[in-house]
Amino acid sequence: MSLPAPYWTSPDGRHVIYCADCLTVLPHLTGVDAVVTSPPYNQQIDKFKPSGMHKESKWVEKISNGYFDSMSESEYQQWQVDLLNAIYDSSSDTASVFYNHKCRWRDGEILWPLDWIRKSKWRVRQEVIWERNGICTMNAKMFAPNDERIYWLCKSNHKWNQSCVSFFTVWKMASEVSEHACAFPLDYPIRAISAVTVPDDLVFEPFLGSGTTGVACVRLGRRFVGTEISEQYCKMSVERMERELAQPCLPTLEPQQAKQEALL
Repeated sequence: MSLPAPYWTSPDGRHVIYCADCLTVLPHLTGVDAVVTSPPYNQQIDKFKPSGMHKESKWVEKISNGYFDSMSESEYQQWQVDLLNAIYDSSSDTASVFYNHKCRWRDGEILWPLDWIRKSKWRVRQEVIWERNGICTMNAKMFAPNDERIYWLCKSNHKWNQSCVSFFTVWKMASEVSEHACAFPLDYPIRAISAVTVPDDLVFEPFLGSGTTGVACVRLGRRFVGTEISEQYCKMSVERMERELAQPCLPTLEPQQAKQEALL
């Protein structure tokens, strides 16, 4: 399968966006140093029973206008395993993946992201808890979950900036206000990229959405490749990245060097 033409390339050629399925682009990538992403959660909005809250209704409307997100659970999990394995094959030996997902419930049973992550080629280095500032879905007969998971995945070795140890394993981050229904906060990719890469490393985002990971790469001096199947979101990402590229260059506050560490 041939590589699709880029949707957008930055003037200096360091940042590229493809309006394409990530699995059509990944076989053409090599030497990916880090991936920061949050895949679609298979929310099955077509089966969603709203509670009537105004905030919740707005969220459903946003996500429904994005792209289809309703698959059988077995098909969805296999897709995620295939994606993680394709990323593994395109990554450097010291690459890290930060994979944001959450626990979901189907027919009263909890589904853990680790159920399929452990079927991939990656090793789970650490689990980080994202403590959100609330949640819009309040229709479940249980404590409303305001946490998500961020799984740090490695091969056998990884780069590491020791000064990032103080981020701890619970990241309290406010949700992003965006036209995108499920945009994650900029702090997420900033922390992840700062911890495991050095300037000029290559970062890949398979589900670009509103472009948050790309913006983080611009700020931190990393090269970036992103894929997104929605042209609406590609346009949104390009606009954000071009605004970021137009800003004056400021000295980075994150560590300049990372060293390779063996897994403990």
